[in-house]
Amino acid sequence: MIVTALLSLVAGVLTVLAPCVLPFLPVIVGGSLGHGSRRRPYLIAASLVVSLLVFTLLLKASTAFLSIDPRVWAIGSGVLVILLGVAMLFPGLWARVARWTKLEAAHGLLGKARNQRGETAGALLTGAALGPVFSSCSPTYAWVIATVLPASPVAGMIYLGIYCAGMAGALLGISLAGRRLVDRLGWASNPRGWFQRAIAALFIVVGLFVSTGLDKALQTWAVDKFPALTAFEQGLIPQSNAAPGVAGNAEQRQLGPAPELAGISHWVNSNPTTLADLRGKVVLVDFWTYSCINCMRTQPYLNAWYDRYRAAGLEIIGVHAPEFTFEKVPENVEKAVRDAGIKYPVALDNDFATWRAYHNRYWPAKYLIDKDGNIRWTHFGEGSYDEAEKQIRDLLGETGDKAGVTGETTQPTRGQSPETYLGTRRASGNETRLETGERDYGQNPAPGATNRWSLSGSWTAGDESITAARDGAQLNYRFAGREMFLVMDGPAGAKVRVQVEGGGPPGGADVQGEEVTISGARLYRLVRLPEATRGTTVTLTFDKGVSANAFTFG
Repeated sequence: MIVTALLSLVAGVLTVLAPCVLPFLPVIVGGSLGHGSRRRPYLIAASLVVSLLVFTLLLKASTAFLSIDPRVWAIGSGVLVILLGVAMLFPGLWARVARWTKLEAAHGLLGKARNQRGETAGALLTGAALGPVFSSCSPTYAWVIATVLPASPVAGMIYLGIYCAGMAGALLGISLAGRRLVDRLGWASNPRGWFQRAIAALFIVVGLFVSTGLDKALQTWAVDKFPALTAFEQGLIPQSNAAPGVAGNAEQRQLGPAPELAGISHWVNSNPTTLADLRGKVVLVDFWTYSCINCMRTQPYLNAWYDRYRAAGLEIIGVHAPEFTFEKVPENVEKAVRDAGIKYPVALDNDFATWRAYHNRYWPAKYLIDKDGNIRWTHFGEGSYDEAEKQIRDLLGETGDKAGVTGETTQPTRGQSPETYLGTRRASGNETRLETGERDYGQNPAPGATNRWSLSGSWTAGDESITAARDGAQLNYRFAGREMFLVMDGPAGAKVRVQVEGGGPPGGADVQGEEVTISGARLYRLVRLPEATRGTTVTLTFDKGVSANAFTFG
């Protein structure tokens, strides 16, 4: 947790230097200028932090409960920036409009933004208006929203708060430095001079970009031309859905008596059981979900350990905590268990009761419990398989041969694209603005920047997925790495065509020729390149009715 917090702080600082934020820095510096008020930079930074946190809560509430398109908040943000610019550029005109329309409250907040009396309101509004803008500029922010916050709201908000503190500190430093420079230039400090009027005009331009969505195009261009900082921040994001500095290492905070299994709705390969029933055995509790590629890559090791050490007293309980709605269906889980060759008991934790009892936040996650019911070792994410087997052998007192692992044991690729969600609730990396319901997105070009995707044709967007509304609907994704996977569902026998930039074969295990045939709700292996790429565009063409939930990579 400490390492995650530190990296969140660093990511907040880096966000200010990211290509997608740099064009907005003049607005921050310009907004910090006032009639001698030294509070404005601090007020702007503080209100930006509050705005980003409030916007996060509104975003989660609106997409989860109110069905409000997240774009609504960005449009409102852009309009507010435009109004601030108008108030700064034409204070007299705005005052007359406010009086004519009886908008005395707006006049008090915006029309007097350049007066001493309005200093606080103007600064607060400037920072508040940029919260939704900054939310789209950080891979770290997207990771917390998509992965940590849904599983642990408290931890998610803590990490977001730390991230915001780093961002605010960097912004404050830039604002103070810029203000000191301007204060030394008499002509730049004149509130009626051309310099500050230019800043006001910049407010209006930025507001227009944000409210119309042109800022996304600017961000895409900037990321494509100046990828270094964004790539560096992306590198801070934990692979395999685990916290930075935690995946691949044992973590001691969970050691102690193991919580009992709770809220299990269905069992596979076993009658209902409890940890109390298993006292005297070594138990490995593995949190997983069947469409998770990280969990799938762990599976051969779990199967091998169960085969090798079951007779010596090892029991494995696979606690299945669903990421998507279709993963709650017992028949889907049972099929996944059969396909993976899992023989040990699997418990369906559809309400996340056991997940919460363990304060878990990751897929996969392992909790090794000794014969007395105490957690002796934990691991989050992929990897550390030798260490895991050593811990099992030590608790069992085993000295014979180790387990022989069979099946696919591929590992993630360094610098691979992050997990990318496609539904409106957690969508990230999309150049095409999603709207809830059915819409024809026209013909959009393939993205030029890595880790970005776009839609063409008719799609129906929902909370968790997007669904092809007509045959021929297309999705283009430019990814980094060697392998591409996509969680999909749809009518049995429906097709998805896979085309790789350059015309090479897709190579994915589920692709025959260039087509994938839908056979249930699961993860499909689409692309496997001869070697890792830093940026290759894949075009997917969908039959009507096929849904796509999330991309993962290897």
